[in-house]
Amino acid sequence: MGTVWRYQDFVNDALNRVRQITPEEACHSPAPGAVLLDIREADELIDGVLPGAVSLPRGLLEKHVGDLVRNMATPVYVYCATGKRSAMAADTLIKMGYANVFSVKGGFEGWREHGLPVKGGSGIHPAPSQASLTWAQVRAEFPIVARRVPVLGAGERPLIYLDHAASTHAPSSVLKAYCDFMEREYSNVHRGTHLLSRKATERFERAYDTIAHFIGADLKHGCVTFTANTTHAIDIASHVMGNRPGKVITTEMEHHSNELPHRARGEPLRCRVTDTGELDLNHLEELLKNNTVKLVALTAGSNVTGIMPPLGHVARLAHQHGALVLADGAQALARVRLDVKAPNDTEHIDFLAGAGHKAYAPFGAGFLYGPRALMDEAPPYLPGGGTAVRVTSGSVDYMRAPDRHQGGTPNIAGVVAMARALSFIDGIGREEIRRHEVALTEKTLRGLEKIGGITIYGPREAEKRLGVVTFNVDGVSELLTAAVLSEEGAIAVRNGRFCAHMYVDRLLSTYHRDASKRPAGMVRASVGLYNDESDIDRLLEVVRQVREQKWVGKYRVSGDEVSAAFAGRCADQWMEASPDGSQPS
Repeated sequence: MGTVWRYQDFVNDALNRVRQITPEEACHSPAPGAVLLDIREADELIDGVLPGAVSLPRGLLEKHVGDLVRNMATPVYVYCATGKRSAMAADTLIKMGYANVFSVKGGFEGWREHGLPVKGGSGIHPAPSQASLTWAQVRAEFPIVARRVPVLGAGERPLIYLDHAASTHAPSSVLKAYCDFMEREYSNVHRGTHLLSRKATERFERAYDTIAHFIGADLKHGCVTFTANTTHAIDIASHVMGNRPGKVITTEMEHHSNELPHRARGEPLRCRVTDTGELDLNHLEELLKNNTVKLVALTAGSNVTGIMPPLGHVARLAHQHGALVLADGAQALARVRLDVKAPNDTEHIDFLAGAGHKAYAPFGAGFLYGPRALMDEAPPYLPGGGTAVRVTSGSVDYMRAPDRHQGGTPNIAGVVAMARALSFIDGIGREEIRRHEVALTEKTLRGLEKIGGITIYGPREAEKRLGVVTFNVDGVSELLTAAVLSEEGAIAVRNGRFCAHMYVDRLLSTYHRDASKRPAGMVRASVGLYNDESDIDRLLEVVRQVREQKWVGKYRVSGDEVSAAFAGRCADQWMEASPDGSQPS
């Protein structure tokens, strides 16, 4: 059967004929006599309107535009919520004979995201800009910083959250976007012609463009597919590549999410790491030369050491040997600029996976960017609702990607919030974020070194890391260290092996040659947008307390669980479970 057009296809077709104007140009340098035309529905106006705009809902455009704009040469700037309906409306005006029609790029939301003035309304907060917000103001955007938690012997203390490598909290503007959608626009996408369904579809469709812009992607050659999380995204990439000839190379650095999906479809080759935990590029090149490889799957930033492999160099090597590249962007997405580059660039990243919950958005939404041709060619990842064009008793015609791989109702609110979170990050500036996190990481590294008796894993240079520092305190288990930090310092860190067992085992065996004294895991402190130097000071203060074994609680450790009670004095011993799980007397 013929090609089936999606909503975005109609928008793209209109944009082939319609000129766009940026919100800044429309606001600050409009043409003389220009008419600003708001084609949103009446209920959308509650968010506010652009100063000087004239309202004419899209359904009345053809009938009444002549009453508002009598001269066919008058410049007309058309806007909707996101810039998609306005593109098609502008195309209609051109066909009616209007000579100077423009669609406002990004629509009303784009206008607000650039911090431009809005008249009335109580709409979603705009993303901050680095020019207007200090780091103290960025911190104030996060409700979690006001949280206080109970600590042993001291009532309550403000929470110091240093577990951003696991999940990040959402700022107020992202939470508001999420709640606004749930309260006022909750509806299925691509399922109906009623207002809520149209609005949900527009927000969902615009999120594709937001993700693409954030990672430097071209949606003509590439494709963004929404997923539940990074693991889901990587599994789709593995599925798409599953039936192609050749091996998959993973690395010893990988989170299990970038190892087990590939292992489930065939035993991968595995690139080694060096003694400092960095990727062994010589071994990678050797694997590529000596094997037929279809895919190199590696992290863009380790969740254990924060080390960032040189993605561009890896991509060049892989492409020289006919392989594609899949980058797990979970840790790096919100911390550094990830640019997938143009498909004809030798450093192009073919697949990129990421998730909102590590980029200041709620749980439950992620994405995969991949080559559109391959995504269209692969069988549907999860056949079901939304994936088919036509189904008969004996046949089925599937949609093109991304719908082809998005079976069932997606987490629409999560996608809307994820897009808003990425706009929030862009508003601050990833270069600014990187400088902020390097400074905090440097302070952490130097402070731990000064305490002494601390094993730090990975490079000593903060510039080589994301905002992640893993360590162990000599003579104290990682579980007990994390427990004291939490119960007495109100500091949230992670301990264990971080779903990266092979990497952690490699590092532990390198840094602790004596197996009898080797720790079972590590402690991980990871900084984020709203952390500041006072948070690191508190961390270092309580780590010193642990190093000197001057905690005030009595701790009982059983397996991987720990309980604590106030002892009223320094406790220089704690109880460990016996191998059979019983407690010693």
